[in-house]
Formats: sequence, structure tokens, C-alpha cells
Amino acid sequence: MPSPLSRDVVPPAVLAIAGRLRSHGHGAWIVGGCVRDLLRGVPVADWDIATSATPRDVQRLFRRTIPTGIQHGTVTVLEQGEAYEVTTLRGEGTYSDGRRPDQVVFVSAIEEDLGRRDFTVNAIAFDPVSGTTIDPWGGTEDLAKHRLRAVRDPMERFAEDGLRVLRAARFVATLDMELDPETEAAIRPNLEVFGKVSRERVLAEWEKACAKARQPSRAFAVMRRTGMLGVVAAPLDGLPAPRFEEGLRRMDASPPGLVPRLAALCLEVDPEHDRKALSRMLSELRASTRDREAIVHLVRTFERGPLGGSLAFRRHLRRVGRAELERAFALRRADAAAAGEPDDVVGLEARARAELAAGLPLAIADLAVTGHDLMTELGLPPGRGLGVLLGQLLEHCLERPEDNRREALLGVARTLLPAT
Repeated sequence: MPSPLSRDVVPPAVLAIAGRLRSHGHGAWIVGGCVRDLLRGVPVADWDIATSATPRDVQRLFRRTIPTGIQHGTVTVLEQGEAYEVTTLRGEGTYSDGRRPDQVVFVSAIEEDLGRRDFTVNAIAFDPVSGTTIDPWGGTEDLAKHRLRAVRDPMERFAEDGLRVLRAARFVATLDMELDPETEAAIRPNLEVFGKVSRERVLAEWEKACAKARQPSRAFAVMRRTGMLGVVAAPLDGLPAPRFEEGLRRMDASPPGLVPRLAALCLEVDPEHDRKALSRMLSELRASTRDREAIVHLVRTFERGPLGGSLAFRRHLRRVGRAELERAFALRRADAAAAGEPDDVVGLEARARAELAAGLPLAIADLAVTGHDLMTELGLPPGRGLGVLLGQLLEHCLERPEDNRREALLGVARTLLPAT
């Protein structure tokens, strides 16, 4: 059962804000995710305060405020060194763009404000002054039953804002809930509205699921069976069911974070006939260059099974690169767990540490000589030939890592120069 609410768990600054609003005749409640998380007994990240006071009233009552979203009724109040969003109770009209209400109307009843919210578990309010909980849509019961249900008519909720269907998938994973059948049935008819959501917002929801959920696969399973993946990630949606399901298991076995978990899901998205499919998908999702390159690199350098003798193993380490070795081994561990097959990743990691400790260079920057050394000691001119020679020295060190010493490499370089 959800934990009972009490003013004892509310920060003094929030109590002070609510108390001041109350003392001037205005209603004040904490709402949304902070109430939900209090009921779940988990730490609260952000405290949101709803009030019957207008934004102008809020600005008059508090000495330090910032008009962060005043057109939507939100004023940030600075209290006891922290910032808190205080938002006037709202009712909303139509959503012609599928994302934002055409107009915001201020209301006086907290129940009316809660009735415009997305899911019942986010439509609970708590008055920290009186200790009263307001739960007109049964959100507390839904939390107890681990049920995610839209407020009122899910068709209306999802037609208003296309992001809500994606939030439904994310909450299933991050809150460890089951999607109410009627709520899920309303997703597919509203995919056109979902298609209006910016790809940056889509990726942001993916990132939250990958970072916060114990099983992010639950979000992606919802996205696939309701058609959301087909709208924003066709290469993932097009995977055969067995491969997609194995990718989900691999994802859950991976460390938290967008890069490791998305790489785990996407291992088979980059087939030989279209090597740019994964990169293109991530670009369309507006992934950062750094994340996109890391995911594509992990997928393309991934190998299963034995990695061969010393030379083959060193070549594999060089392909992966020092910066991604840890995530590459984590991906291999997750792959073995998903397939239910043994894999001596611990032994491979020990081999890699031993090779690196012995001086194995994985990039030209790891060589004990630089281009400047070669020009100074061997009288070589700058240019492409210098880079070729450094590449040859790196290749030499894959076979003889013990030669990665300045004098030894200068000697090897001399033997590689054409006779004059």
C-alpha cells in the first residue's frame, strides 16, 4: 500500500510557501510527481506547488520570484536558498497542435486542475498545512494496484497531447506499473498526434527510461506493441519478434544509461545491407554526436565467442578503443545474460588489463614516440608519410607490445624507412 502522507515529510521551505499563501486566503497544495513519489516512499526530486492565487498574487506575496512561465501561470519562488515552481490552478481548452493548450484558463478548484492531468497517479494533491489529501480520480488506489490509468477518457487525454502516450510507456517502466487496458487501447488511434512530438522529446523520454528504470524493456515493449516505435524508430520496429525480445533482455541486463542500454537493444539493427540504418535512426532522434557515435561504435565492434589468440585479441581491443572498453565488456556480459549462455567476460577483462598494463598502445597517441620525435630524430618532413609511419609503428606494437618504448620505436622506424 502507498505510504500515508504527512506534513512531516514536506521540506520547511515548501511548508513556508504554502503557509504564506494560506494566510492570505489562497489555497495551496503540492501536486503531481512529488505527491506520487511520497506515496511510493521514494525520494522526491522536484516539489511543485499549486495555488488558487494568480501569478500576480504570488509575485506580490514573495520577495524573490522569477516569472519562469507566467503565461502558463507558473512563477518560481526562491525560498530558503531553493527554487520552487508555484503554478496557478488551471483548466485548459483545445490542443490544436497536439502538444500545448490553445489557451490556459485559471480556475479556483483543485479538483478541476487535477482533472486536466494525464494519469491518475499524477492527479493527487496534498495540502501540507491541513494535512488533507485530494484524490478525485483514484490515483492512490491505482498506485496500490500498480496500475497506470489515464484521467477520465484516455482518448481525450491522448488526443490533447501526443507526448502523453510516450510518458505512459516510460511510467510503466520507471514506476513498475501495468498499463490499464482501456488506456492502452487509446494509444494506437492517437499515433498521428504522437507523430507531432519533437524527436528531441522522444529521445528525452527514452533517456529517462534507460537511466531510471530497473527494466527499461517494459517501456520499449509498450512502444512496440502500440505502434509508437513504428512512428519514430522503424529499424527497431522492423526487427523480428525473437530478436527484438532478446534485445529487450539484453537491455535490462545492461548498466543504466542511454548509451549502454540503447546499444544493447540495437545490436541487430545495423545489418550488412544497410550499415547506416542505426546511425540514421539516432540522427533522426536528435541524439548528440557523442552518444550516436558511441552507440554505433559499440554495435559495430561487438563480437561474440572467443576472441582468438594474443594478436587477434589485441586487434579487437584496438578496434574498440580504450574509451569504450568498459562499456564493450558490459555489453558482452549483458548479451551472454540475455542468451543464457556462459561467457568468460571476467577472464577477457583480466586479459585486457594485463595487455594495457604491459604498454599495449591502442591508438597512435599511446605510442612512446610522436610525429615530432620522428621529425627530430630521423629528419623526416611533416606530411602524410609521417602519419603512415606512425600507423606502421602502431601495427608493429600489436605484435610486439614490449617494443612500445621510445628508443625501440625509433629503431623500428629506421628499419621501415626506404633505403637511400
